[in-house]
Amino acid sequence: MSLRLADAHAHLDEPQLRNQKEAVLARSRAAGVSLIVNVGIGRENSARVVATAARYGEVVATVGVHPHGAAAANQGDLEALARLADHPKVVAVGEIGLDFYRRRSPADVQEHWFREQLALAHALGKPVVIHTREATAATLRILEESRRHLVGGVMHCFQGNLAEAQAFLDLGLYLSFSGILTFPQAEPLRRVAGRLPLDRILVETDSPYLAPQPWRGQVNEPAFVAATAATLAQLHGLSLEEVARITWHNTLAAFRLDGNREDCAGNLLNSTSEGNTGLGSDQQEPGRNQTPNQPGGQGGRPRSC
Repeated sequence: MSLRLADAHAHLDEPQLRNQKEAVLARSRAAGVSLIVNVGIGRENSARVVATAARYGEVVATVGVHPHGAAAANQGDLEALARLADHPKVVAVGEIGLDFYRRRSPADVQEHWFREQLALAHALGKPVVIHTREATAATLRILEESRRHLVGGVMHCFQGNLAEAQAFLDLGLYLSFSGILTFPQAEPLRRVAGRLPLDRILVETDSPYLAPQPWRGQVNEPAFVAATAATLAQLHGLSLEEVARITWHNTLAAFRLDGNREDCAGNLLNSTSEGNTGLGSDQQEPGRNQTPNQPGGQGGRPRSC
C-alpha cells in the first residue's frame, strides 16, 4: 500500500524554504505527502502563502496574524486577510492565538487580536489554526467565550496534558502533533497521544522548524511528516499506512475539504504534476534569521512552535 500523507501545518514561505519550493515539494511528493496546509503568519506573508497555494495543486493556504505580530497589527490587516480569504484555496484563518512564553507582543494585545481573528473566521465561515504557548488557560477562556461561533479548527503543535487535550476536543477542535512527538524527552506527550482518539488527530511538520528525529536541528520540510506519523502509529499499535490514511481524512475534515473526500483527494493529487499550477516583503518569525539549507545540512536552531 502506498502512503498518502497530509502535512497539516507548514510554512513554505519562510526564508529557509521559499527559494527552494520546487525541490521541497518534489521531495514531499516522493515521500507520499499529497496535501500541505501552508500557514500564514502576517499580512504580507499570508499574501505569499496564498500565491503559493494558487501555484501548487497539493498546497492549500491559511491567512492570519501570528501572536508575535499582534503589537503591529491594525484594522487594515483584518481587511486584507478577509480579501485574501476569498481565494478558493484559503481553508482557514490562522496562525492565530497566544504566546506568553516569548511575549513579543503584550498579552492584552495578543488577546485582542486573537478575538478579532476568531470573529473574522466566524464571519468567513472558516475554521481556525491556533497557536498557544504558556497560555493554555487564557486560550481556553477565549475559545469558550467564542464557542458558539467556532466553525472548528486545529490546535497546532499540541504539547498539552490529557485534561487540556480533552478541553480542546470538547470545543470541537482537532489536535495536531509535530516532530516534537519523536523527541527523546517527549515521553509525557507520547503518553497523551497514545490515549487520544485517532479520529481527532493530525500530523504536521511546522516546516522549516521542529524537524523530527533523526533530522532534529536541521531545516524541516513536509517530506519529514512521515516520522511523526510513524511514532503515532507505534503508539496506537497500527501500521504507518493506516495512520497516514486516518490523518489524511482527518485533515480533510478539519479544514472542511471533505464534502466528498475522495473527489477532494483526487483533485489535489491530480494537480500535483510538474508544471500544473492548481488554481491558477515576507514576514519571518521575529528574531530569527536562519540560512536556507537542504535536508542533511546544518540549519539554524529551530524555534519552538
